[in-house]
Amino acid sequence: MSSYPYFISTLPSLAFGEVPPMSSNEFIENSRQWISIDDWKALKSAASGGENQIKNPAGIYWKNWEETLLNYLAAARAAKLGKDQTPYLNKSGSADSLMKSAVQEAVKAENQQKAEEIIDKLRWAFLDELSATHSFDFNVALSYLLKLKILERWASLDEETGKEALNKSIEKQEK
Repeated sequence: MSSYPYFISTLPSLAFGEVPPMSSNEFIENSRQWISIDDWKALKSAASGGENQIKNPAGIYWKNWEETLLNYLAAARAAKLGKDQTPYLNKSGSADSLMKSAVQEAVKAENQQKAEEIIDKLRWAFLDELSATHSFDFNVALSYLLKLKILERWASLDEETGKEALNKSIEKQEK
C-alpha cells in the first residue's frame, strides 16, 4: 500500500548548499513503509547508482538527461584540450540551451569546485523541473532522493579529502 501524500508532506525542505537534513540511506529506510515495494526498490537502486534498473518513466527520463549532460561535458572538455571528442561519448542526446550554457560555463570556470557547483546546480534545477507538476508521487520522491545525494556529496567535501584525491590522481599518472 502506498501513502505518498503523508510521506512526502513530512519531508523537510532541501536547499542547494545546505547540510542535508538526513542521509539518503535514512530517506530510503523511511520511505519503505509508505510507498509500494516496486517504487522502494527503484529508489534504492537510484540511491546506489543503479538508475538503469528503474523502469519508472521519471527514472528513465533522469538517466537519459544525465547521460546527455555527461556527453556534453566530455565533448566540451575534449574540445578545450584540443582532442577528438568521439572516444569520450557514450550516447547521443539532445541538450537544451540551459544545459549547453551551463556546460560551457563549467568548462571555463576558474577551478574544479566552481565547475562542479555549476553542474550540480543544473542537476538541481532539472530535478525541480522533474517534480514541479507532481505533488505526491514517485517523481517527487526520486527528485528528493537525488537532491539528497547532491547535498551529501557537497557535505563530504573538505580540504583533506580533496588533497587525498589529488595525490591519488597524481600517483596514478606517474605510474
